[in-house]
Amino acid sequence: MLSLCKTPMSLSSAQLTGNFLRRRAPLSKIKAIVVPKLSNKTGQRVQAARLLSQFYGSKLHNKNLSFPHHNSYGEGLSRRRSAAHLMAVSYAESNPSRQNNDVSVDNLKVSQIKKVLDAGNVDYRDCFERRELVDRLKETQDFIPLSAQRLLQWYLQGFDDDAISPISTAVDLNTTVSPVEGWWLEAERNTVKVFQESSPSVANITTSRLANVGLSMNPVEIPRGTGSAFVWDKEGHIVTNYHVVMDGNRARITLSDASTWDGEVVGVAKNKDLAVLKIKAPSAKLKPIAVGTSQALQVGQHVLAIGNPFGLDRTLTSGIISGVGRDIRSIGGAMIRGVIQTDASINPGNSGGPLLDSQGRLIGVNTAIYSPSGASAGVGFAIPVDTVRRVVNQIIRQGKVVRPGLGIICANDSQAKQLGVTGVLVLGVSENSAAARAGLIATKRDDFGRLVLGDIVVAVNGQTLSNVEDLMAAFDERQIGERVRITVKRGTSVRDVYITLEEITE
Repeated sequence: MLSLCKTPMSLSSAQLTGNFLRRRAPLSKIKAIVVPKLSNKTGQRVQAARLLSQFYGSKLHNKNLSFPHHNSYGEGLSRRRSAAHLMAVSYAESNPSRQNNDVSVDNLKVSQIKKVLDAGNVDYRDCFERRELVDRLKETQDFIPLSAQRLLQWYLQGFDDDAISPISTAVDLNTTVSPVEGWWLEAERNTVKVFQESSPSVANITTSRLANVGLSMNPVEIPRGTGSAFVWDKEGHIVTNYHVVMDGNRARITLSDASTWDGEVVGVAKNKDLAVLKIKAPSAKLKPIAVGTSQALQVGQHVLAIGNPFGLDRTLTSGIISGVGRDIRSIGGAMIRGVIQTDASINPGNSGGPLLDSQGRLIGVNTAIYSPSGASAGVGFAIPVDTVRRVVNQIIRQGKVVRPGLGIICANDSQAKQLGVTGVLVLGVSENSAAARAGLIATKRDDFGRLVLGDIVVAVNGQTLSNVEDLMAAFDERQIGERVRITVKRGTSVRDVYITLEEITE
C-alpha cells in the first residue's frame, strides 16, 4: 500500500492535528494520505489535513487518497489495533503522474469540465468562456475530492458519459445532531440543512413607479409588485426575472437580515426573462448562492424552491423535476428552450427565486406557472442554471446579452437523444441569417406528416460537439464577424460549411 512512498510514516488519529503537523511533518513534501474506512470522523480529519496543507502552500493530491477495506488489515485485527494504524502519511519530492494532465484537460468538452467542477463542488459562476472553465479546472484539480478526481481521470482516458456509471459526490460527514433532531428522517434533516444554508442568499424585491396622480404635478410612488431574487456574488449583483422589474423604475431589495437597499438595474434579457440588479451592500451582508449545473438533470430528481409567495418571505416548497427540455414563451415573445418543469409549489411572488437540488445548489430560476386559477397547480417552470450563468455573466460584463451565432434554432438535448441524433439538430433557420445564406436546412415535416431531420452540426473548427451547450461554448470563444468552419451531417453525408458569425441578440 505504501510501496510508492519515499519515506512512509505512520500517525495515529490523535497525532493528525495542526500542532503535530506544524512541529513534525514536512508539509511541503506530503504526497499522499492513506486512510482505512473506520469512522466518519476519519473523513473530517482528512478534510482538516487537506485544508492545513493548502494553508501551508503544499498540495495533497486526492488521487493518491485511498480508503482500503477494514479487512485489508487482517481479519483478526481488532478495532483497537486498527486505530493505531489509522493513517499513514507518505512523502516524496514530486508527483510525476500529474505532469501530463494539464495538456489533456485542454481537450475536454465543456460539458465534461462542468461535470468535474460540479462533482468537486468548485464554484465556476464567474466563468463565461470555455477557456475560463479550463483555467478553473487547472487551478483546482489538485484539491477536488476523490470522486471528482476519478471522474476527471476517466474523461482523460477517453471514456464518454454513457460508459461512466453515476458517481456519488456527496460527502457524508454525519455530523452530530441534537436529541430533538434525532428522530428526523435523513431526507428531512437534509431539507432543513439546505434551507438553513440557502435561505440567507434569497432576497425579496419590491418594485414601484413614479407617476403623476390626477392634476397634481408632484409625482407619487406607486407600488407595482413584489417578487423574489437571490444574491449572485459578493459585489452585490442580484438576479431575478425580467418580468419582476419591467414595470417599475425603482426596485428595493430586502436581504435576509431585513436590511433594505436600492437596486440599480445592470441589464436585462427579455427573451430569457432574466434581469441583473446591483446593490451597494457591504460584502459581509451578502451570501452568494451555491451554483450547480442543469447539464444532467433527471426527471424524478428532488428539488426545493425558496421564494416570497404572496409576500410571505423565504418560503420553502419541495417537489421533484417533472420534466426537462420544456419550451415556454418569454415575456419578450421569444421561446425559452430547455426549461425545467417541477411540481414544487410556485405561486405569485416566487418569480425570480431559486430552484435548488438536494445539495442546495442552484439549478434554475423560477419563472412561470401553468394554472387556470393563477395559483400553483403543480406545474411550474424554471430557467435552467446553465442558461442563467451564461446570460448573467454577459450582463455583468457588457450590460446586455449579445453573442455570435449562426441564426439557427436548435433542438434541445433531450429531443435530439430521442431522435437518435449525435450533435446539434437544426430545428429552424432564421430568414436572411448567416445560416440561411450558407444553405443550412431546418427540420420539417413532409406532405404525409413524417418528420424529416434537418442538418446536424457535429463540429466547429474541428472541435466535435455532443450537445447544444458545446455549440454555445464554441461560439462564446469567438467574435462577431469571425469566419468558422461548421461540419454538418445531412442524411448520410458529412460536409464542411464556412460561415461568418453574426450578432445574435437575446
